[in-house]
Amino acid sequence: MEYRRSTAPTLPRATRALALMGAILLPSITVAADVTPAPATDSALTFVQDRHLGESLGWLGYQVASHTVTFATIVEAVGRTKAQEIVQDELQSLQPNYQQEWDRNLAAAYASSFSPEELQALDAADPAPDVANKFRNKQRDVGADMKDRSSELLKVYVSTALDNALKKAKP
Repeated sequence: MEYRRSTAPTLPRATRALALMGAILLPSITVAADVTPAPATDSALTFVQDRHLGESLGWLGYQVASHTVTFATIVEAVGRTKAQEIVQDELQSLQPNYQQEWDRNLAAAYASSFSPEELQALDAADPAPDVANKFRNKQRDVGADMKDRSSELLKVYVSTALDNALKKAKP
C-alpha cells in the first residue's frame, strides 16, 4: 500500500482533537487496502513508514515471547536453539497480519503528540532544532501512548505465534 503526503491545509486544533478522540473511541476495524487514512494521521503514517519505525514489532514480539512459560515449555521439548528458531519463524510468518495495525497505532501515537507539519519536518532530512528537540522530549509520551494502543495487539500476536510454535514443537 502506498501513501502520499497530505497537501491538505492543517485542521484547527479542536478539529484534530475530535478526530483523534473518534479514532480512539471507535472499535478496531480492518481497513480495506484502497482506503486512505484520515488527513490528521496521514503525515504520521508517512513518517512511521518512511522511517520504518514500526519494524520493531517482530523483535518486541520475540522479547515478550521469550519470557513466557510457553516458551520455556518449547525449550524443554526441543532445546533452546530449536525453540528460538521455531518461535522466531512463527513471529515472522505472522508479522504481516499485524504490521499494518501496529503501524497505524504508532502513527496515531505520533499524531497525538505532533502536528502534521512537525511530522513532515521530522520526515525531512534535517528538521528544525525546535522540532528535533520536541521529538526527543516526546518519545516517552509516544511510547506510553503506543503501549496503551497496542498492548492487546502485541499480546494476540505473541500468543498466536507461541501457540503455533508449541504445536510444531510437540511430537
